Amino acid sequence: MREFIEAPRKIYAEAKEESRLIEGLSLAELKAFALKQNGVLETQMRSLAVDSEPMSRCAPKTRNSVDDEFGEKELLLARQAVEVLRGYNVVSVDTVVGENSGVTARFIVPEKYAHIAYGLKMLMGEPKGRLVEDPTYHIVYFTDEALEANKKIKDLMEKDIMVRLWMGLKRGEQVKIVRNSTYVGEGKKGVFQFEDWRVKAIDEEGIFLHAGVRRDYLWVFDYGTQRPELKERATVVGGLTATGKTTTLCRTFRRMPKERSEMVGDDGGVLRGDGSFTIFEPGGLYVKTDGIDVDQPEIFMAASSRDTLLENVSLSKYPYIPHFSDTSKTKNGRAVVLRENLEIASTNLTVKKVHYIILLTRNPLINAISRLTTEQAVMQLIYGESVESSGGNPLEAGKFKREFFLDPFVSGNRLEHALKFYEILRENPGIRVYLANTGQIGDKGMKIDVWDSFAIYNDLLRNRIIFSERPDELWYYYPIRCDRARLNKLRALTLFEDASRTTVIQEFLLGRRRYLTDFEEQWGEIPSRIKNSLRYE
Repeated sequence: MREFIEAPRKIYAEAKEESRLIEGLSLAELKAFALKQNGVLETQMRSLAVDSEPMSRCAPKTRNSVDDEFGEKELLLARQAVEVLRGYNVVSVDTVVGENSGVTARFIVPEKYAHIAYGLKMLMGEPKGRLVEDPTYHIVYFTDEALEANKKIKDLMEKDIMVRLWMGLKRGEQVKIVRNSTYVGEGKKGVFQFEDWRVKAIDEEGIFLHAGVRRDYLWVFDYGTQRPELKERATVVGGLTATGKTTTLCRTFRRMPKERSEMVGDDGGVLRGDGSFTIFEPGGLYVKTDGIDVDQPEIFMAASSRDTLLENVSLSKYPYIPHFSDTSKTKNGRAVVLRENLEIASTNLTVKKVHYIILLTRNPLINAISRLTTEQAVMQLIYGESVESSGGNPLEAGKFKREFFLDPFVSGNRLEHALKFYEILRENPGIRVYLANTGQIGDKGMKIDVWDSFAIYNDLLRNRIIFSERPDELWYYYPIRCDRARLNKLRALTLFEDASRTTVIQEFLLGRRRYLTDFEEQWGEIPSRIKNSLRYE
């Protein structure tokens, strides 16, 4: 597959030799250049707005070299990318990845899609000097004549799209080629998936989680000193798209003097054996815009800045005012916002020691908050129970799904992945893990809203929630006392009608048994102490 690996370098070198290469632009210069392209609008706030095709990531059309066989189709894709881009001026943007990791990425796009380069440069930040001699990751976008036909097709599975990732055995071999998608998220998630693989399989640095992290300094009652102490609390929050990660991470918990809250990062980072955690996006955030004007004031302010790229967001007629609550175009409207425009954002990307991990799900059977043992935390992530989102597969949005480790970008042996996480938790007994439900609870349509969730998290971080000594019917430890949170909304199984509860539980456990059978046939037997920590029979 050397030809696939070398394709981006060939595209770059030919464009440079033929004076078709546009590189080294500042963020302001890139914005001005993008605005000259067809389909790019300037909003009333002076931000940029575009529509992508398709309006989500192309998960069903994506393959990687670890989990899938690469062959003639992939070679043809690489050759087509080289051939098609010979006919265009191309924009190349070099970025950094993470904090002091030495990892860099190069994005190559046709001139007409310069806004993609602009958005990715905002997200990832730029290296000193703006150019990198030998990038770690290469990501190439190109489109062909099928793009126009794709616009008329609603079903993502019917669109003529191809996305391939070569994962590599060492740094510098990672290549993603994207054909017929102009979605900024393909570039972001390309870096995400390469990082997911690198930190585990190449550098053996730790494990990459589909999670963000926040840092809070709060007055917490210390039972040892018998008085309140101002303590640092670092909380990793993991979950699938649209389960509330960014909302959870970008609201302040500050209530009293000297308290403060920081969002370190919202989507993806490395958990290491020493208990530290580092976010991979230095420059900005790629946030869903649905409802941010109601539930996320901090993000709303950042998304309303002139230094923003809006993607698939509904606009008024001229002067193009964004309407974030209007999801008639798509529920997957996005905004690339700069960290510097988000007041709650920290100045660094690393927490030295994680204290809490909160896993987000949307499942009516799950308590608003549950305490997990180390083994339960691993098993819960193996089950990966949540819901599909409009950012993953719009046609299945809202439906129950199982996604291993709540991470669509994991590659390689899943059991080894899970046991690596287990090893890190055992090496760091101070990390406490919880499962939080951010959707419907029970069978009466009761919803856990954002205010319920923040009351729960505030109580949790201030040591004001007490959990049961014995687990419930699904073997989760549930809250029995709290301060701000409403206890009557916390226990899921008490909110089901007696007649339906047994049936619902049995159907749920049947799904778990089927999943376990398939999982163990493919990846190997899960150690019994982990497998038997949560009920499946």
